[in-house]
Amino acid sequence: MKRVGRWTWMLLTLLLLLCTTAFAKTIECGSIELEQPVEVALESYDTFQYTLTAPIDGTRVKVEWLSDNKHLVRLYMNGEQVSTTGGFYTLNKENTVKVYPASSDLIPLTVRFALHEHKNDEQEPNDVIPTELHDGDSVKFVLDNDDTDRFTITTEKPGQDIALTFSGFNYADRTAFSLIWNRDWEIKKNGTVFLHAGKPGTYQFSLYKSGSGEISRSMEIHLLDGDEHELNDTKETATPLPIGTDAAFSIGGIGDADWFSFEAVPEEGQSKFHTLRLLNVEPGKTEGITYEVYAPDGTVVASKVIYPRHSRILSCSQQGQYTIKLSAKGSNIQRVPLRIRVEEGGDDPYESNDTWLDAAYIEPGQLISHVLSSGDTDWFCLTVPEDHMTLHVSSDCAGIQAMVYTGQALVEYGDKAKSVWHEDSFGRKSASNLYWKFEEKGLYYIELTGGSSERICSTTISLIPPEEIEDNDVWYHATPLYEDFTQAFDISALNDMDWFRFTVPEGDQKVLLLNVSKTDTGKKGDPVYFKLYREAYFDNQDDGSLYEFDIESSTSKTTENYAWDLEPGTYYLLAKYNKSFDFFTRVQKLNICYKLVSHLNNNTIATASPLKEREWQDVWRQDGYFSIGEHKADEVVQIQRDEGGNEPKSNIYVYDTDGKSIASSGYASFSFRIPADGVYYFSVPASIKSSENAPMRTTRVRYYTHNDKIGAAESIAMRPNESVFLDLWFSPEISSRLEVESEDEALTYDLKTGYLTAPNTPEGSTDLVFSNGYPEGDEKRVEAVTHVIWSENPLSDISISNAPQSLSVGNSVQLEAAVTPDDYIGRVSWESSDTSVLRVLSNGKVVAVGQGEAVITASVGECTSSVTITVTGEQPGESGLTGVSLDRYTLTLYAGEEAEQLTATLKPEGTEATIRWTSSNQTAATVSQDGKVTPLSAGVTVVTAAAGDYRASSIVTVQPERVRVTGIRFDEPTHTLMMGSTVTLQPIIAPDDATVKNLTWVSSDEQTATVSRTGIVTALSVGETTITATTVDGGYSAEIKIIVTAAAQLGDVNGDGYIDAADALLCLRASVGLITLTPEQEAAADVNHDGLIDAGDAILILRYDARLIPSLN
Repeated sequence: MKRVGRWTWMLLTLLLLLCTTAFAKTIECGSIELEQPVEVALESYDTFQYTLTAPIDGTRVKVEWLSDNKHLVRLYMNGEQVSTTGGFYTLNKENTVKVYPASSDLIPLTVRFALHEHKNDEQEPNDVIPTELHDGDSVKFVLDNDDTDRFTITTEKPGQDIALTFSGFNYADRTAFSLIWNRDWEIKKNGTVFLHAGKPGTYQFSLYKSGSGEISRSMEIHLLDGDEHELNDTKETATPLPIGTDAAFSIGGIGDADWFSFEAVPEEGQSKFHTLRLLNVEPGKTEGITYEVYAPDGTVVASKVIYPRHSRILSCSQQGQYTIKLSAKGSNIQRVPLRIRVEEGGDDPYESNDTWLDAAYIEPGQLISHVLSSGDTDWFCLTVPEDHMTLHVSSDCAGIQAMVYTGQALVEYGDKAKSVWHEDSFGRKSASNLYWKFEEKGLYYIELTGGSSERICSTTISLIPPEEIEDNDVWYHATPLYEDFTQAFDISALNDMDWFRFTVPEGDQKVLLLNVSKTDTGKKGDPVYFKLYREAYFDNQDDGSLYEFDIESSTSKTTENYAWDLEPGTYYLLAKYNKSFDFFTRVQKLNICYKLVSHLNNNTIATASPLKEREWQDVWRQDGYFSIGEHKADEVVQIQRDEGGNEPKSNIYVYDTDGKSIASSGYASFSFRIPADGVYYFSVPASIKSSENAPMRTTRVRYYTHNDKIGAAESIAMRPNESVFLDLWFSPEISSRLEVESEDEALTYDLKTGYLTAPNTPEGSTDLVFSNGYPEGDEKRVEAVTHVIWSENPLSDISISNAPQSLSVGNSVQLEAAVTPDDYIGRVSWESSDTSVLRVLSNGKVVAVGQGEAVITASVGECTSSVTITVTGEQPGESGLTGVSLDRYTLTLYAGEEAEQLTATLKPEGTEATIRWTSSNQTAATVSQDGKVTPLSAGVTVVTAAAGDYRASSIVTVQPERVRVTGIRFDEPTHTLMMGSTVTLQPIIAPDDATVKNLTWVSSDEQTATVSRTGIVTALSVGETTITATTVDGGYSAEIKIIVTAAAQLGDVNGDGYIDAADALLCLRASVGLITLTPEQEAAADVNHDGLIDAGDAILILRYDARLIPSLN
């Protein structure tokens, strides 16, 4: 007989498979109902299809398996496969349920299941058809397993807001959910969220929670009326805003935008200034507001995110309607009452500040609205109160450039002074986003140029405080790094640099594992450059750095890992901005951590490192090889990999003596059977990660042999929501059928990571069952059971061991926590009472960083244990002087007057040292050795206080002898203004020839009227306020009461709210020159609109008062 060839058998097998598939068919089996058991007898390899009619579209059901052979069939609901553990599914109105055998060799078989309606709250089912709500309703809702709850409410008035008040968040349950309204908004705490409805009608919103688990919350709903300008949500419906008048409004809920418009009429080819003001009606309440101002042609002329109050000068060069859009920033809307106002005019309040001697003094962080025309220069100065602060200048005008000088340089060299960055660059720097770090505190000057006549500048000059580890800008002030401890630091400017140092101890050569991460995110770029040096470099024994690298920002956290072989010794690491890039967009935030590990040359099978059975091994080299020694044929080897709860990204490969791959896996735990006697190896792809207050973590691996079909830890005690690595082992024949079951669905085990996660409930217990997938009672079934207990307080006792009584600065110790019961495998929390003395990691490792005493506490729930450790040893610079400061950095005196006291303070407080005082120009002023400055003649001098190697200086300007002020008064005790008008107050200062007539101005109620630094009073709302003018020389004060009345009414000349004979009398007195009317009074008096104030106007007023005419219009 002719033998059938191999290819013939393959073709026959393929033909059989095709025939099986071709003859499989779908059998219609009628309808099924909810809550009724369904029994399906599968006698052929066909699909059995049922129909299910849901009571309501969107009904959610839970599948219950009534037979143990559920893993032998496939069940689909509307095309979605049903898990063997059940689960939740959302129904349509009409639904299809399909059942078929998992394999043709399993038939015949019978499977039973039931579908139960799942209602987790009273509103269900509302996943598709929303629940209708009404004003004042309060509902309790539950969200679980990707559940969505939909609601509707009907508004009746234009511009109403929907107020949703959520409650139910607490310390033990902070799980967030999403509110869907124009987009997803995360709700993560108790409080009220406002939604803007717009036109009257029915509106829908949804609540959604992703993932497993269940939360219960409450919600109250109320309808709130919008402001009087609604609906003004679009440019076309903008509310007209007459120049000089207020409009009260409030930003409504999410989605609201309020539009206003005003008319600008500049002369042809000219620009006209207007001032935009945004004010709080209720001081103390803030609302983040985004505003945009549009010109008539639609271009944006101004935009800003502000927290009222706020003023902005607008340059209007187009004739027509300008529109203003105001909306809330983010979702934290409080519906704060606000007012908006546009006034004609707008001067630069800082002029004249065209030279450094006339520089305008500013407070850091204030918004400067100033006019910087072509060819103009604006000078500002500010006090930098601390060493190592960073200057940040930002301006919305492109092309504006800055130069920065120290006050001392300007005093000594004047116009020839060099900028603070002259050693780095002589040119001007863009002021749109400038960062520069000051090494010393003092008085600094900023020169701004490059503006244009058509642009109003909004500039902010801020100071960024130094980070804790400053000053480490030079190698001999390097910040010490401690093994496993993450050090956070900033590169705050182009010229900032940070130095770090660490020591490789004596002994064998070590490998430095360095983890550097960049946590500032945004546009890719902003590289930070690193160089590693030996200490010998600074003794001119090395030519350069050992290693160099850089790290850039990205849209997410960027991490780089490095591994270098290092000999014992001290090393220095420099971090600085890469100056080959001419831009610096933001403060660079970084973390750095290192770990020293033994040198392993195991990058080939021939050099594989031996492993000890059951001992964890840290893996840091990519594709490092390890030997598991010699094994006999048919032995089972289990390999486990711990990535700290992260899913492995690459496979582990197992090799025999000849280097042939015999097994591989990307799971946390897998097994293989030894094919033949011999030595075996495996390679592991490594990962390195670090985080604050946790030791640097590398990949861990271990192996062991066993003879079990399946096994797992017998019991585990955990805390709620805690994740731990679980010891699980099994034979290779079971791996493909391995199943995990738990009576509590919130208790999960991830086969990929090997981590077990407890439910987020206060306490509980259940069994976690691992099996080969066969049903209970089947003789083929094998299983292992882990009893899991979780509790907020799982321990009865905890104690700390290995704790020394003292440590010296720079030394570390590994503390151990002994817990009862001993089956608790979760994490112990560690805390230091003073991190400036002792720092502690999450694994109990403690390092001494400063002298003193601190308490280290280990805790799990309410169970705690503490030890006290004293840190000894001198810290660099602590025993001596660290700095000196002055109470004032600028001082103006007058020749011939009394001496002024300057006060110097030494750092740290309590330090004793001799202070030496000097004056750079003793012709102008002298200084005594107790800090008293005596002015002699006109000029400028720098007074310096020096102690040890530290100094601080004050710029003293001596003016010529002056005529002193002796008093100040106003001509009138009160002045009346109509709302929207202004007046310039001009008090009388005595004597007339006083040298310094500068004044400071204060309004007692800025909601009623404001006063500028030049005495211009602007009336804002009806009421009274007191304006106080105080002389800079002598501190003399005078007050005037400002009475603000409503806008002028035609005929009401005296503004008392009545039109009567008193107003007519004012017209007659003004017509014969006995009195002078204000512009507002003239507008009210000219009732016949002939441009004159005379008897004709008085007669019309009297006739109206006598009811002889109906109106004056």
